[in-house]
Amino acid sequence: MHLTREGIRAFLSENHDTVVSIYIPTEPKAYRSEQNSLRFRSALNESTRQLANRGLRRTEVRSVISPLRDLLDNEAFWLHQGNGLALFRSNTGLESIRLHFKPAESIRVAPAPYVVPLLEGLEMGERHAVLAVSRNAIRLFLCTRDAIEEVGTSDLRMPRSLAESMRYDDLQKPESTNHPITGPGRAVLGASSSGRGDRRHGFHGHGESDVRDQTLVAAYLHQVDAALLRRLHDLGSPPVILAAVDYVAAIYRGVSKYDGLTTETVEGNPDGLRSDELHELAKPILATRTRAKFDAARARFHELAARGLATANLPEVVDAADIGRIDTLLVKRGASVWGRLDQASREVTIAEAPEDAPDLDDLLDLAARRTLTSDGTVIVLDPEIMIDNNATAAATLRY
Repeated sequence: MHLTREGIRAFLSENHDTVVSIYIPTEPKAYRSEQNSLRFRSALNESTRQLANRGLRRTEVRSVISPLRDLLDNEAFWLHQGNGLALFRSNTGLESIRLHFKPAESIRVAPAPYVVPLLEGLEMGERHAVLAVSRNAIRLFLCTRDAIEEVGTSDLRMPRSLAESMRYDDLQKPESTNHPITGPGRAVLGASSSGRGDRRHGFHGHGESDVRDQTLVAAYLHQVDAALLRRLHDLGSPPVILAAVDYVAAIYRGVSKYDGLTTETVEGNPDGLRSDELHELAKPILATRTRAKFDAARARFHELAARGLATANLPEVVDAADIGRIDTLLVKRGASVWGRLDQASREVTIAEAPEDAPDLDDLLDLAARRTLTSDGTVIVLDPEIMIDNNATAAATLRY
């Protein structure tokens, strides 16, 4: 399964009987791989206990646990981990997802997979691309709030520097060298009434040589953009944060055909920066974009609540999710509310029993699963930015 909303929806569409859902934090460093398997061994013991508590016979428990236990002896599996691991064992097989974030440790056995932590990961782990571009080098990265990794581009037919670009035959074609380099919100390059403007844009002197320099850079970046379009599509068309000096970023925005360029830029020459340094510079942009998304969802809730199309009443939320009325579900991070939904009476009962009682559901997870399967959106919010302090879930409704 892929950590995308589409991947999770596809998994939920399968027919499950009993599902073991395991979330554990892991160590990505190879010399700490033993800690990963030890933590997993403890999770297996708890899974076995919960399976037995649901009334499964010993042979049935062994059948469920066996593929999971086989992983304990798979050294390669534990050597190549991220910051977290999600495992789902069901009658349809075994799914594993390496996570870029560290989840809270959780083991659940239920008739359906426990998905809210994955949805937390979609927000914390929503992928952006960082394109570090200069006259001298091109590097592409994928990053989340917690991790960054470089994406290979050696197979792409594109110049790796301005000097290499100038050796390409097709640079001599008019259509390759005549690209707009200004537009709405973009700087007019090479034009400034002060020396500061010349230094900022990196073009020294005036006249024909400036125009030729800009044209060569535009042609170079046009080729880079054209080559990266397919690779970015294959990566799921993530938003792209440019890391570049301002004049290169402005020219790239002028020639790019990619719709997902962010307005924010990691400013400065990226050539001497390691991936972790680029990540640190990109984190404030990621945080700002995530917070803006959350704020928009909260504002939308209050707007629709005034029209009777939003609710923070949990029984109403659960019932609406079950019949496909929810457009966007907001869930408080780290919360669980146990209870039952009676399909006949539509009554939602909240219970105080232990969470692993066989006849209880985590109502927040139930609402999340139902919302996803009806093509709704689920957003997990920190408690301090939830609709109000007492709400564990809130929803905007389709009708």
